[in-house]
Amino acid sequence: MRRSRRRVRVTLAGASFVVAAACSPSVVETAETTEAPTTTQPVTTTAAPTTTDSPTTSEAPTTTTEAPRAPIVLGFAGDTSFTNGLDERDPFGAIGDLLSAPDLMTVNLETAVADPDVGRVAVSKPFLFKSPPSSLQLLVDAGVDAVGLANNHALDFGPDALAQTLVEVDAAGLARVGGGNDEAEAYRPLVVTVGDWQVGLVALSRVPCDWSASGENVRPQIAWACPAFDELADTMVRDTVAAADVTVAMVHGGEEGVLCPSDFMIDETERLAELGVDAVVNGHPHVVQGVTSIGDAIVVRSSGNFAFPSARGITANSAVFLFHVSEGDDGAPVLELEIVPVRADGGVITRADEAEAAEILDQIGRHSDGWRVGPDGVVVEDPQVSSGCLD
Repeated sequence: MRRSRRRVRVTLAGASFVVAAACSPSVVETAETTEAPTTTQPVTTTAAPTTTDSPTTSEAPTTTTEAPRAPIVLGFAGDTSFTNGLDERDPFGAIGDLLSAPDLMTVNLETAVADPDVGRVAVSKPFLFKSPPSSLQLLVDAGVDAVGLANNHALDFGPDALAQTLVEVDAAGLARVGGGNDEAEAYRPLVVTVGDWQVGLVALSRVPCDWSASGENVRPQIAWACPAFDELADTMVRDTVAAADVTVAMVHGGEEGVLCPSDFMIDETERLAELGVDAVVNGHPHVVQGVTSIGDAIVVRSSGNFAFPSARGITANSAVFLFHVSEGDDGAPVLELEIVPVRADGGVITRADEAEAAEILDQIGRHSDGWRVGPDGVVVEDPQVSSGCLD
């Protein structure tokens, strides 16, 4: 079914959400039904014959029109890590109202969260991230509801540190997706009840994929979008689309510091769109990229840095991406994307001033295809918009 798209202004209601499944979407799909006993006959209503001489009048049939589902807002922000003492610098103090406003707010948690003596360095690379467990309370206090774990830093200190990450995230009351103690848990999507909607989230990492050429997954704790694991990823996405009213995929991959999407990320996004997701929010390049659509899916090519200590200059140009979801006349979700510009200097998030906001929205707009970013941050379809990124 084609997802309707039109510009619809939504008043944020701030409704709460309930985690409906930290398990397979099949739990949502297989709600038990009770059949009526076979001896029960269908109930029919027959008008009693009139015994008076007055003319018979027929009452007009009554019809019940179900009210459309109340609109919701889904918020997404980019790479978040509380290393280098960021946890002590109040990274969200200036934007708590922004993060608490969406009905479901999700960030990419790009770090292990564990005690200093837990885990060991699992791979040789220049940047390794481990954040203190207490830092998760910063997310909770700011209004973040869920975190994606499918990225190239969740396993920096091995499976033991990731195991503590899972425990700490759960204890903080945050929902999670994209990582687990084993493959089955890692590829388990998140399906949550948000107002009148079932919202599905999947998270996949497309970096690094060099080790997976053999087909043997030596890091089964992360959900991968690498070619060797396409079947696992596709199954997760199909199941989520079947279980949810609206599905958003988060993919971690692309070339760092580049404002146009990598070819392999375009291919990955196309596959997700064909599987029926409503939106894709990518990350990893550490810069915000443009907006486009593939089929019926709205695509944020890169959400950039968020609470990330190394953010400086153009890598501190950031945003909160808000998907306003309402119900169309055909019952399908109607999506509108709004971009709220912020600055992430040193990982401390502040509201962008007028000049900064214009620069951030211009950066996103100049690298968008088929969508125009307005000065108010509202994104609308415009076939005339071309970035040159696809040339």
